[in-house]
Amino acid sequence: MIVRRFLLWARTANAEARAAGSAALAGAYLRSGMSDEDRREAETALMALVDDPSPRVRRAIAEEMASSPQAPRALILSLINDPGDVAALVLAHSPLLTEADLVDAAAVGDALAQRAIALRPHLPAGVAAALAEVGGEDALVTLAGNPTADIPEFSMERMIERCGSCGALREALLSRADLPAGLRQVIAAKVSDALASFVTGCGWLSVERSTRLVRESTERVAVALAAGGHDSDAPAIVEVLREHGRLTPGLMLRSLLSGEPALAEAAFVSLSALPEARV
Repeated sequence: MIVRRFLLWARTANAEARAAGSAALAGAYLRSGMSDEDRREAETALMALVDDPSPRVRRAIAEEMASSPQAPRALILSLINDPGDVAALVLAHSPLLTEADLVDAAAVGDALAQRAIALRPHLPAGVAAALAEVGGEDALVTLAGNPTADIPEFSMERMIERCGSCGALREALLSRADLPAGLRQVIAAKVSDALASFVTGCGWLSVERSTRLVRESTERVAVALAAGGHDSDAPAIVEVLREHGRLTPGLMLRSLLSGEPALAEAAFVSLSALPEARV
């Protein structure tokens, strides 16, 4: 009966009053000792309020329900279809959303919704992969900066392919402890290329000199990464260099002469197809 009276009152109340009343009803649903019948009526009322023309009403409901595991799932699914910050609030916090729900929301959501998903703690690999494939630049930067997100290696590679020119994304990826050494080499090459384009465009260096400096800096980074990482890093870096046409005799010689032969050894193994012990 109380819920029915509330709905009758909501028909004539202004938006501010409806928002306050909606928040109170949502809070009562979550925290008061309602009877089963009253809870069903309250859920019906909240579902009706999701269609309220004022976003303030939906925002008030979302603020109460977003983080609660006791929220009605049907209500949560309705709220994530709301444009703007209402959906983002629920997408960032609701424990009721499944991996499939988040993948679908990433595919159809706006930039704010994608960024909210990328902020979720312990984001599953499937959702991270979906964002890497369809997310906007802001979402990718947020995803890369989320230390608890489980981002597969192929998804990191896809992020670099799509938005590797974004400095903020490169910086966020480089700060991740789980970034593979091969992708670190790819990012280093992109940074060198970007700097070369900048100084050449400004007329500070000739094209020939900037190209030589880029090659030398990329080679130094490759040698350092191969020498300072795990045993598996050098082969991965070599494969990246071969794929991009950057594995040269000069680079292998630099590795040997620098006293850090890990890259040269891995290169000999890759090029000769001989066992490491034989090389």
